[in-house]
Amino acid sequence: MAVGSSTVTTIKTGRVADALAVSKKFNELIARHGAKNLRTMLLMSSTPIRLVSSYEAEDQAALGKIADSLLVDPDFEPLMNEAFGENGPSAGYITENWIEV
Repeated sequence: MAVGSSTVTTIKTGRVADALAVSKKFNELIARHGAKNLRTMLLMSSTPIRLVSSYEAEDQAALGKIADSLLVDPDFEPLMNEAFGENGPSAGYITENWIEV
């Protein structure tokens, strides 16, 4: 059974290209920690524009290890600041873990 995590990010007006560039960096970082099947999707039917990033893990234990290792990775906090800081392209986000049914 697939398990994973998805993040929906609200993009600041005029900053879609910047948000996609930061998302690529996040995907590279998460992949280094074992995430599989990474996807980035642009929700174009909403205003403001939102970006969905999703990845999978082997099981819930592996999903937890990915999350734990991200929090102590020295690249994680600067990347969060680049994305969501005062000058970042993103206004906010919500992350949810999921199980395929």
